[in-house]
Amino acid sequence: MSPKESSRRCPLCTAQAQWEMTQEGRDFYRCDTCALTFVPREQHLDAAEEKRRYSQHQNTIDNPGYVKMFTDKFPLLRKYCSDVKRILDYGCGPGPVLVELLRREGYEAIGYDPYFAPEVDLSRPFDLIISTEAFEHFADPRKEMERIAGLVTSHGYLAIMTRQRSEAVDLQSWWYVRDPTHVTFYAPRTFDWMAQYFGYRVLYQDRTNFVILQKVPSVGGSISENAIFGG
Repeated sequence: MSPKESSRRCPLCTAQAQWEMTQEGRDFYRCDTCALTFVPREQHLDAAEEKRRYSQHQNTIDNPGYVKMFTDKFPLLRKYCSDVKRILDYGCGPGPVLVELLRREGYEAIGYDPYFAPEVDLSRPFDLIISTEAFEHFADPRKEMERIAGLVTSHGYLAIMTRQRSEAVDLQSWWYVRDPTHVTFYAPRTFDWMAQYFGYRVLYQDRTNFVILQKVPSVGGSISENAIFGG
């Protein structure tokens, strides 16, 4: 079944994106410019339903699997992110587990979330911003990236954990698109575009679910040439 509109403006790079599929009442568009896949805004859940679903997540400090998801990334953060003191968990959810784990490691950490922690003090910049399983929920990824750019120090870091869409992924059968709160999907090439446009360089990219960017005044040469791809 074809959608009412065969193309839509990409919410990240603003280029025209082409319809790819319709599944469970949602249309999915793919942008050739930045490789973002997205669901149009009018098909997103409303704020009340979205918050209700997030509140049901069993993401607590007592969940070993959930804790391991974070601690498995700590060696990479220590390797690629130097001189880090202040850390922001951007999109921390109802239970700021990562904030607690970072504090145990000796960092000054706080969590921000539009639903569960909207009033935190963001007046001082952060050395590192971590966003874990949040980017796929962004209705306006361009706006979020612009905001993040204003919150990180001039040579600070942005670490993003979100499942990436490789060229081999069949969108129809990909489990990640079945969650109705997931509305934006990023390919490895999307992060190359984001780095170049928003003034970062790619320090680490595993092409699966984790990427580390560093903010720089200007980036010379090809972004992909600067990237270090993990195994």
